[in-house]
Amino acid sequence: MPVSIRLPLRTERLILRRLERTDAQAVRKLAGDWELARWTSDIPHPYDATMARDFIAWTHKEFAAGRRYVFAIVSRASGDLVGVISLTLLGRVEGELGYWIGLPFQRQGFASEAAGRVVQLAFEELAIERVSAACLPDNEPSWRVMERCGLNYVERIQRWAPARRSSIELLLYAMKRPVQAEV
Repeated sequence: MPVSIRLPLRTERLILRRLERTDAQAVRKLAGDWELARWTSDIPHPYDATMARDFIAWTHKEFAAGRRYVFAIVSRASGDLVGVISLTLLGRVEGELGYWIGLPFQRQGFASEAAGRVVQLAFEELAIERVSAACLPDNEPSWRVMERCGLNYVERIQRWAPARRSSIELLLYAMKRPVQAEV
């Protein structure tokens, strides 16, 4: 049964909200850049407007079913969509974090800020026991984001990459829910 999440989620500089149909053009433009898509396992290239619209519709179905919570990452200062972040529920005890930030917005701390808020959501509101994330071994900015959020390297894994139509090697990071101190 899906959990009711109070939206939008907020951080100091970001708003995390559901993707909207009006985001399709920004998603197409940002996700359609090969320099972004090449670091992901799920974004095909080329990426067109129909794919963006279909992706947004799919995220609404996943969100409603409580399988995957996909958020637009929006700058509070400019209102620009800067990326997308998701938490995929793997059973009732684990959630897998996934994210991308458009090239014009990278290296500004947006991924770390958004990921930190979604990890907090996973542990505090969804009562997830473990959060994991994976990235390509050469994607140092991504594994640095994971480390800043408290995830630790676990192992190298092989995973099917739908956008690449092949299996790829990834670095798996994870963290267990922190134990609450008794008062």
